Amino acid sequence: MRRRALLAAVALMPLAGCDSSSGATFQAVQRDNGHAWVSPDGPLGRGFCLTLVRGRRVSAVLKLIGGTSLLVVPWVQLVGPGDGELNGGRYFLGITGLGRWTLLLEDGDGGLGMDTEIAGPLSARTDVVVYRGDASGRGTRRTYKNGKINEDVTDHTETAITHIEGQIGMRLTGALLERKKYSLVTVPKV
Repeated sequence: MRRRALLAAVALMPLAGCDSSSGATFQAVQRDNGHAWVSPDGPLGRGFCLTLVRGRRVSAVLKLIGGTSLLVVPWVQLVGPGDGELNGGRYFLGITGLGRWTLLLEDGDGGLGMDTEIAGPLSARTDVVVYRGDASGRGTRRTYKNGKINEDVTDHTETAITHIEGQIGMRLTGALLERKKYSLVTVPKV
């Protein structure tokens, strides 16, 4: 019954990217073979948290973070003007597979990847790479390895994304991210 109530609440909640102003941004992302998706006027220009987990399937990540999958959404519904539940008791994020990696993406003030109580255990016997950027174009890049923080660096968003691409072995272009379908997930904050 609780899941049904949560699904009903999500159905009534405006999903990020669903307002009429997101159309132009969405069209630009479709042609984005670079990082315009994180530029100040891009769909995640207000801030975001990007978390990548090596070698774990989406279903395994979902279980490890204690998440509940609500529905599958396209990029345009995942990103945009919403902040999920800002200052609330849970994270809202999208999860999708990217080759050997699982991507967790939060729009706005999300920070699941910076939560050591969640990301630390998620990185047991693997690597978790995180970047949480803000509207100023700066943020924190963090790497967890085997449950411990190995790196914690303040960086420019473009520099951080380029560094992460080197770690994961693929380009994180707007066009790639726009093509994916995401499980919209809610995770209780620890």
